[in-house]
Amino acid sequence: MEGTMRAMVLEEPRKLVLKQLPIPKPGPRDVLLKVRYAGICGSDFPIYKEGLFVPKLPQIIGHEASAVIVEKGDQVQGFAVGDRVTGTNIQFCGHCPACKATPAGEYAWGCENIAMLGLGFGTPGVFAEYFIIHDVIPGVSLFKISDTVDDLEAAMAEPMCTGAGWYSVPEPKSGDKIVILGAGIIGESVYQQLKDIPDLNIVMVDYSQLRLDIAKKMGVNHTCNPSKDGDALDFVIGLWGNKEFLYNYGDRISGNADIVYECSGSAKAWAQAIQMAKPGGKVCTVGTCEGMAEISPQWIQLKQVQIFGGLYGGIGQSVEGINSGKLKVRDLATHVFPLEQLDEAFQVAMDAQKSLKVLIKVDEGAPDYPYNKQD
Repeated sequence: MEGTMRAMVLEEPRKLVLKQLPIPKPGPRDVLLKVRYAGICGSDFPIYKEGLFVPKLPQIIGHEASAVIVEKGDQVQGFAVGDRVTGTNIQFCGHCPACKATPAGEYAWGCENIAMLGLGFGTPGVFAEYFIIHDVIPGVSLFKISDTVDDLEAAMAEPMCTGAGWYSVPEPKSGDKIVILGAGIIGESVYQQLKDIPDLNIVMVDYSQLRLDIAKKMGVNHTCNPSKDGDALDFVIGLWGNKEFLYNYGDRISGNADIVYECSGSAKAWAQAIQMAKPGGKVCTVGTCEGMAEISPQWIQLKQVQIFGGLYGGIGQSVEGINSGKLKVRDLATHVFPLEQLDEAFQVAMDAQKSLKVLIKVDEGAPDYPYNKQD
């Protein structure tokens, strides 16, 4: 495809510039996609603010999108021009020794080219009218969207994949007492996977009342806003009791949660997650944490808390969940901005008191939706 496209380019930290750039050309294993809607991810914040996580600037960032295939390479199988799709930000080349040794349908974390293929990190991202997914691997890097799912909902498949991939890692079971720290879309992605397990007792913690109100609407049992309800550890102990453990005694020693999912990315919350878990409990660290967490080794050694590291999830599961209607994402979209207002959109997205999920309508011809809550 010849011609130019509108693209918002991050030239330096906090400096986004609208440019007309050539439409990229796909190779034989690639697809060229026209963006319909794109989402701002929490991992985009440090790129926008400080230029972190990318090899260099300028760069077109962003990695969450719904799109339509407009061109495809002759080696791409299973997709056709006109298919509505979404894809992953972490891409695998498919042809290095590590990729070739990885069974079909699995993630090749040893891929020699993974660092430079990250959509919106090493390669140009989705805050532009067109982008490329390189070295397409069906069912791993590119997925079809059902006709029952609209473009805005489809753009939330990638962030919802985190919960889809990690909620089951600490093996939640009926009757468990669970804390989710962070009521943003990552916390929601975990909750929406958990809610089909019977008799769970779930607390969602966040400083944003807007996000907690949405969580309550979604069915969370308890919500805690530390700015209103007091310290979150005290809240959890008040619900489920204090638990002493070896050499650690007193009235405020440990929570009694079976599982704590840390989804906020806060170093303070990361540490408090270990305090909230019961002796022998489990902590799943899902949010990407900036900074250092202050943790007592006794919380791990003597309390015997198990810690599971988690980052990337299962986008195939989240696409299936959205396609089937299991995952409810409409009420998570609080704002929609046009591409030209991407800078303003970032300011709103970084303010948890005002927003949960901020999306960008990139395609001017894409439909608006009644749940566009932008003032």
